[in-house]
Amino acid sequence: MPGSSIVQAVLFFCLMGCAVYIDIKKREIPRTIWSSVALISLINFNAVHLFGILAALPLLFAAMMSPSGIGGGDIKLVAAVGLAIGFWKALIGMAIGLSLVIIFHGAVKLICRILSKEYGRRAYPLAPFLALGYVCIYFL
Repeated sequence: MPGSSIVQAVLFFCLMGCAVYIDIKKREIPRTIWSSVALISLINFNAVHLFGILAALPLLFAAMMSPSGIGGGDIKLVAAVGLAIGFWKALIGMAIGLSLVIIFHGAVKLICRILSKEYGRRAYPLAPFLALGYVCIYFL
């Protein structure tokens, strides 16, 4: 891995960590995070990675169908990650992250059922799950 790739990877992981922390605390992903992820794509620029922006389209369509669900910061983060790692890696990382959300939701629901607790409608921050998916796929 060349030196610039290492720098990009370290910055990418740090920014993913920041996105996770802020999304858990404030339930938003600030402009500085997703724009910084987009900027680090310039470190190892590959013109094909410009198509990575399109990886955010499934989340955009889901947000248009259910406006109170997925936030704009999540969509912009996915688009920025697509610029950094490319379309297919971004799409696969997003699929991993969304699968983790489903598994987590099922586990929470099962635990609530076992403990006989009321299970209401719950919303989870999406960035932690997306970041985990992107960290898993980054080196492939």
